Amino acid sequence: MDFYPETRIQNWIKKIEESEVNEEDPNSLSVFDQMLEDTVIACFSILNAVKDREIKKDDALKELEKILSYFGKDYDFKSDIKTDMFALTSEAVRAVVESFKYYFEGKTSKKGIRELIKESIEREKEGELDSALDAIARIGVRVIKGETLPEMNLPEDSIILSWLDGIDAISMVVELSKIDTSEETQEDEDSE
Repeated sequence: MDFYPETRIQNWIKKIEESEVNEEDPNSLSVFDQMLEDTVIACFSILNAVKDREIKKDDALKELEKILSYFGKDYDFKSDIKTDMFALTSEAVRAVVESFKYYFEGKTSKKGIRELIKESIEREKEGELDSALDAIARIGVRVIKGETLPEMNLPEDSIILSWLDGIDAISMVVELSKIDTSEETQEDEDSE
């Protein structure tokens, strides 16, 4: 099973190349949000395949690594803003993938989300980016399980913002799936 074939990222690269992107117009940046959301959906497909015993956890981890490898490549967009936005989105994807990896590996934390965010900010200040991402991925595991992200003031020029964009995208997909499930339940009740 191929949950995120290379053609999928190539399609996104093409969409980005064809898009008119303008810093002044936030709507023009939506292609990057859509690409991130699509990646989260692919990660949930992998998770569901493991739950349904269609694939083993080891295979799931390989699939996640493959997704990460696509976003680790350099693409020439011939546009600074597109290159910058892709780099930021790639960091968000990195946080998403790490969160799902942690989920499969059973890595969680007893600390609350706010505490983990503070820890991540501290680690970033100390230059320990791997430890900072570790804290964010543990937040991601909690969000995959259904917890919501609190509103918090964060440093503006922090890589943590990109990582939390990824966690926020996980949260959004979780919420949308709840809506879909409740609508299906309502339809089932209506048809009885």
